[in-house]
Parts: sequence; structure tokens; C-alpha cells
Amino acid sequence: MVKPVFLRDPSGRLTAKRREELAARDLNPEVVRTTPLRKISLVKLEQACAQYAGKKQPVPAEMQFLAGLQRIDYVFADPDGHDLVIAGPAEGFLVDPTGRALGAVSKRPTLRLDDLLVALRSQQQGTGQIRCSIDPTPESLARLQKFLAATAVALPPDQAKAKFAKLGEILGLQTISVSGVPAESHFARMLVEADIRMKRLSIDVEPPPVKGFRSHLDLVQKNENSLQRWWFTPLYDPFVRSDDGLAYQLAGQRVQLMSQEELVSPSGQRVDAPFTHVSAQKFAQQFTNRYEEIAAAAPIFAELQNAIDLAVLAALFRKENLPTRVGWTPGLFLDEEAAPTDREPVPRQIASISNYKQVNRGLFIAQVGGGVVIHPDQVMRTMEYRRDEQDAVSDRRKSSFPPADRQAGSSAWWWD
Repeated sequence: MVKPVFLRDPSGRLTAKRREELAARDLNPEVVRTTPLRKISLVKLEQACAQYAGKKQPVPAEMQFLAGLQRIDYVFADPDGHDLVIAGPAEGFLVDPTGRALGAVSKRPTLRLDDLLVALRSQQQGTGQIRCSIDPTPESLARLQKFLAATAVALPPDQAKAKFAKLGEILGLQTISVSGVPAESHFARMLVEADIRMKRLSIDVEPPPVKGFRSHLDLVQKNENSLQRWWFTPLYDPFVRSDDGLAYQLAGQRVQLMSQEELVSPSGQRVDAPFTHVSAQKFAQQFTNRYEEIAAAAPIFAELQNAIDLAVLAALFRKENLPTRVGWTPGLFLDEEAAPTDREPVPRQIASISNYKQVNRGLFIAQVGGGVVIHPDQVMRTMEYRRDEQDAVSDRRKSSFPPADRQAGSSAWWWD
């Protein structure tokens, strides 16, 4: 599927009203409408995609960006109508200078069709974990240990700065690894970009996205020269499940940041430390507690929420056997040859990101590893469903489907 090209906001500073006007110019007027609950039929979406695949044509923008859907709040199964629907807030969208589709008003990124296909295929292939990791090599860590040993005494500021200038050569390149999804997919790029941005924030080489946010480097109060490992994992509240298992409400902020100290041997081998410094815990807690604010200011972190939602959605389908219950066997969506997703350049190596701080009588070197770890099957195995009190979610499901006479023969794959 070819990524559509249409109007971009070159400055990133268009007013909300102007953004809405431009979105309306380039999209179906109905897609532009802001709504708290847009429904997307995955069955009819696949049928619509098949028409474009048969003609070897790229899908239109509203299809690639799932009609502006920004979050999955509900999943509805309709055995009688043989349909499976996801629903959540949506609005018109524009593409920013980085190629990210953002809501015309909220500026929140949309979910994407190619990411949905990647998530469904990952689940179908039984890959288990979806993860990315960006880590220093053992050789560079060994060089760093020698460097730290040589700087274990207090240094005048000018000498400390001069020594730090050599860190780039000492640390070299870090290795980027991706597993569970294609390494050159947009899905993989989201994981890698979110990880890089988080690490840059942790060591204070990028301005904080929200007021009052403190880097890990700022939180360090003593010489804590272990290797900090940070990684994102899913974070959900219990889902609401209807008594008949045909309606689900997803809940929670989707993402949390975890921390772990690692000790490094003189040869550069890493082992988990039996401790975690208070500063590392504080940074992880701060990032988790303020994640919604951060995601609103830095869209890549909202995209990470979307990625985790799609992976967990696919795991929910499998756990509850929802496609089979509605009589849907995905074909095109699981066929990589008939429906290839975009290949995006994802680097395999990156220059080490580092910073330093003089603490007491020593030099603290901020060097981090880690990444993103998504285990959607584990999320669903440990999920504790809440009862659908007063049938609120079940009633929402029933009211979300068009009447049977309107459904029959209709090719519409989304509606409000």
C-alpha cells in the first residue's frame, strides 16, 4: 500500500480553524467531522481495501488513516451481521512536516491501516513479544569503564568538558534491534523513534516537552555510574466486558516507563544490578504519571499508545475468538503479498546519545540502554474484566450498528 501524499502543514503553526478548513478541502466532508465515537467495520474495511488491491491502486488517505480514528475505546462484535467493529474518537486530519497524520483540532495522531495489518499479522504468526532495543556494544561499554576509572577524581570544569568531548569516539555506535514486527515497517519506526526521544529527554539533550519535567540527569544527586535501562511497556486498567462477550471497553493510558540499573564488567558485559537508584525510579514514575501530557506535546508518544492499542486489540481478538464468532476469516489483511505495507527506513545503528554531570567529587556519565517491550498476549492473559454494570457497554454496542435494512448490501466501512 502506497502512502498517500496530500496537503502538509509546513510551519506546524496553523490555527485550529485554518487546519479544519484545509482538512475539509482534502478529505471527505463527513470524515472531517469531529466525533467522540466513530465506528469502523473491519470486515467492510477489508472488502473496500480488496477493491483497491485488485486494481493495484493505493488506498485513499481516509482509509490509510482509518477515517481519522485516534484511539480504540470499544470493540463490538455482531454475529448476526457478521461484523467486527472498533470505535473511538475521530476528527479530520492533516499531515505534519514529518509525515505524521494529526487531528485538525486536537493534533493527536490517527491510527493507521498499515499498523493495524502489522499487528494482526504479528498475532497470527504467533511472534509473542513485539520489541525494539537500542543498546551500546560490549566493546564500547568496556571503553567507557576505562574512561570512568580515569575520571574517578574531581576535575575542574574545563577538564571535565574536554574529557566529555571524547565520549563520542569512546562510545561509538549503538545497535538498534527490532523483533515481532517487520524491521522496516512504520510500526517498527514508531517504537524506535519513541525510544530515542525518551532517552534524549532522560539525559537532558532535548528540551522538556512539558513544563516542570525533569530529566534523569537533573535528578541525579550523587555519583551513580551504572548503566540505566529504560523501557516502555503496556499499562491498562481492567476492560469492561459485556455478559455475552460481544462488547468490550478498553481503558487506561496504554503506556508506562520502567527502569532497571545494570552493572557493567570491565569487559563490557551487562548484568542486572541488585538495586535501582532513587533517581531512576523518580524519572520513570514522572514519565508514567505525566504520560498523557507528554503525548499531547510530543505526538510520537501518542503514536506509541496507538501501536500498543493495535497489538492488544489483535490479542483480544485471539483470546475471545471474535473473528470466528462473527464468521469473519481475514484474508487480505493477513496476506503480505496481496496487501504489502509500506517499507520505511529504520536505522540499524545510531550514534550513542550521552551527557555528563559533575556530582560531588566525580563525573556522572549518562549512558542508557533499553527500548520498548510489548507482550500483548500477556496483557490479555492477566486482564481482569469488569462487569458491564447496567449493561452500559452492551447497550452502546446495540445502538452502534445501523438497522438491519440499512446494513444489508451497504459497503460503508465507517460511520458515526
